[in-house]
Amino acid sequence: MKDIGISGSQWRVLCDQIFPSAKSVQAIAMALAYCRVRKLDIYKRPVHIVPMWSSAKGEMVETVWPGISELRTTAARTGEYAGIDEVIYGPEVTHTFKGKLDQWVTPEGGGKKVKKEVDVEKAITYPKWASVVVYRMVKGVRCAFNTKVFWLEAYATMGKSDIPNEMWESRPFGQLDKCVEAAALRKAFPEEIGNDYTAEEMHGKALPTDVASVEVPKATPPTPPRPAATPPRPASTQPKPNGAQPKPANDQRSELAGKQVEDANIDDEIPDFDPETGAVEGDVVESEPVAPSDMLTALDDELATASDEATVMEIWGVHDLPARLFQAPNGDEFISIAKAVRDRHLKRVRK
Repeated sequence: MKDIGISGSQWRVLCDQIFPSAKSVQAIAMALAYCRVRKLDIYKRPVHIVPMWSSAKGEMVETVWPGISELRTTAARTGEYAGIDEVIYGPEVTHTFKGKLDQWVTPEGGGKKVKKEVDVEKAITYPKWASVVVYRMVKGVRCAFNTKVFWLEAYATMGKSDIPNEMWESRPFGQLDKCVEAAALRKAFPEEIGNDYTAEEMHGKALPTDVASVEVPKATPPTPPRPAATPPRPASTQPKPNGAQPKPANDQRSELAGKQVEDANIDDEIPDFDPETGAVEGDVVESEPVAPSDMLTALDDELATASDEATVMEIWGVHDLPARLFQAPNGDEFISIAKAVRDRHLKRVRK
């Protein structure tokens, strides 16, 4: 992954250990760019990739948010962070949340599971509120910044219902603990932390309309210039094995494939290919050689359209990255990354 400044083995660690739930290569690249801008060690998990509903796009997208540890790190770097008191919880409340959720159920008489809207009730005991005091040295004086957060205003829901998601159901106190600490750190260090909400606060919520600068940090490595265009191939010429891949028939792509990474100036979007004319969108045609990272992006992009194991393996065979990357510099590492991308999509379709 020379174009983003890390080795293939480092990339595998990010995919397999740091962000195992990430659904796209671009989401991990966004997290890497964020950490570089903030001068954070990504291998200490200071940020999280959080799937959120985007009303503008009408779909789930992957976004990058700082964890509570990132806010603690930012506060500590000022040299003025002077400690935090124990979190105080308000009275406990038990409430039954009701709503309708889409769930996969087995039809009567057996058969393949189908998605069905069902009525759900969950009784949860939670603290009405939590408060905490964070201290900061201001001109030599230890100043207190008290913050209170109410559980009903902070918890995340499942889908469009009012039912708490699994994390808030299983950790009603622990999640509120992180939220109130994050709010207190923002109050005590407004210039350094700003209005950065944490992954713990945003998980399961809809994407705000004003988080573009957080979702994709602007100060990122520049994009290398695109090679000069060459004349389009005649209609009878088939795409070359290491060139741009045909656009999937169902025109579905991974949520952030190309778009977010392009915004972050990490990689170029793979242009749309016209198999009838041999041309590509915008009068840009394939260039040789294609960078290994572009091959991986194209593979991940097309595998995201697969809905079953057979299709995943068919796409894997068409791209044939082991053969195409065999003689490339660090080819073994890129082949391992390609296999990790394939295995992630196999795991997705087998669920």
